[in-house]
Amino acid sequence: MFQMVLRKIVWISTIALPLFSMIKIPRFRRMFTLRRSVNLRSLILWLCLSFVFLVLFSSLHAAYRVQQGLLLEQSVRVNQAYAERLAHASDDFLRSSAAVLKSAALDITAGQLDVAVIREEFKQVMEVTKAFDALVLVDVSGSVLAASPGAVFRNVALPLWPELFQGKAVPEPMVASAFQGGEGRWMTMVATPVFAPDGAYAGFIGGGMYLQSRSALQESLDKLSYEEGTYFRIVDGSQTIIYHPEQSQIGTTAQDVATVTEQPQITGRQSLPEPDEINPDQELVSVAAIPAAGWLVIAQRPTERVFANTSELLLRTLLLALPVFALSLLAIWYLSGLIASPLRQLATAAANLDNHADFRRIRFVKGWYVEAALIRQGLMQSFSAIGSRIRKLYQQGATDPLTGTMNRRGLDAALEEMTDAEQSVAVVMIDVDHFKAVNDRFGHALGDEVLKAIAELIMTQARREDVVARLGGEEFVVVLPETGLEAAGQFAERLRRAVAQTVFETVGSVTVSLGVACYPEHGNDLYEALALADAALYRAKADGRNRVHQVE
Repeated sequence: MFQMVLRKIVWISTIALPLFSMIKIPRFRRMFTLRRSVNLRSLILWLCLSFVFLVLFSSLHAAYRVQQGLLLEQSVRVNQAYAERLAHASDDFLRSSAAVLKSAALDITAGQLDVAVIREEFKQVMEVTKAFDALVLVDVSGSVLAASPGAVFRNVALPLWPELFQGKAVPEPMVASAFQGGEGRWMTMVATPVFAPDGAYAGFIGGGMYLQSRSALQESLDKLSYEEGTYFRIVDGSQTIIYHPEQSQIGTTAQDVATVTEQPQITGRQSLPEPDEINPDQELVSVAAIPAAGWLVIAQRPTERVFANTSELLLRTLLLALPVFALSLLAIWYLSGLIASPLRQLATAAANLDNHADFRRIRFVKGWYVEAALIRQGLMQSFSAIGSRIRKLYQQGATDPLTGTMNRRGLDAALEEMTDAEQSVAVVMIDVDHFKAVNDRFGHALGDEVLKAIAELIMTQARREDVVARLGGEEFVVVLPETGLEAAGQFAERLRRAVAQTVFETVGSVTVSLGVACYPEHGNDLYEALALADAALYRAKADGRNRVHQVE
């Protein structure tokens, strides 16, 4: 179940999402297009978290598969070792039992095959070892000469070994296949030949072992039983079951012996299959031979028990990885904010180009990585270029292109600033006398040169903080902040004399008329003072020109 969930998550993360993102239908593209509300930090967080979860689940899935493979490989080795240990223990049991019988056979031979000696020897063997449930001596004709007390061999087809009757040497213990003894109980027999004093074959002594109830063989094999669902069977050469955890199966024919011994991929004799290729109902099967008897030990273990602890191991792996995973999430959250912070500050400043305070804040943005530093530098250069351009455009928009003095727009801005400052301001209106005659006689080009020369004279006489503007045609105005009426009159007189004493090329002498007013003495605001200075100018013209007239 857990493996199925992991597979679905990994499949969705690695295949479904990329395919889904490549959908070309406009409706879906519009639906899943990133909105403007998604900020850089959220984007970094989602991307990093997606990849972190993808790597986590992929790692868990890989660990799950590796753990399954290791458990399968280890279980196969353990199962095979278990089968070999069972076979070795059974072989040792049979060989030690045969050795006891061989010693008894020597004593019987020395006793001239006397029945009393045989019975006494049987009694001693039964007292020395509990390996046998019954003892029997069979002659060369196959007849029972003697048996241990309580042994029932009447009408029992005892196993006979042809090689013994032929007098051949038998180096290995002789172990019979399963047969039914007295009272129909299944048993096996270990035998060793008995010889007459002259060395002729006289028969064999057999030690019968019951395969059911609590026989010595049964108890010996039960001690070797393995936990965790593993069980084993022992079958003889005729595929009759010699041992089985369920005693009712003993003596029956094992129909699957050929099948289980032909599964090399499960017994580990060849390369192991992938864990997901194994049927849950399939079992691990290991086979080992018992040389003394020619029997087979078949050890089997359900695969579901092999993988029973995989989920628990995976959960422990996840718990061990959680602290690192949590620290990774915190690091991603912190670093995403650290990366996005300078870009967010720069974006805010870029969105408010007209805010001079934002421009100043750009200098304090920490561009700790190259891209942010380059963007900050670019924005500062852009802001500087834009500011210079704006100042240049403002200056061009507020400057008279002919004389270089302020135009009406520049004058209005200067008057608004002075009004806000609430300071005394003198206003001097200037008009060139008979300028139309200059244009008519010498042409507009020379007339423009006269205006430029007069503008230079005005700016020469004015202070740095004074405002000089051309109102149109041959009319100028000078605004003198923090200046009283008397000082303004003196300035106007100096300017009048300077113009009158200047000889203009080709044109000769030119005079100007001037009107002077002062705020707040004259008018309720600067514009009203400007109008009063203009009225004083016209009175100066009416009085004969080339003079200064002050508002009284």
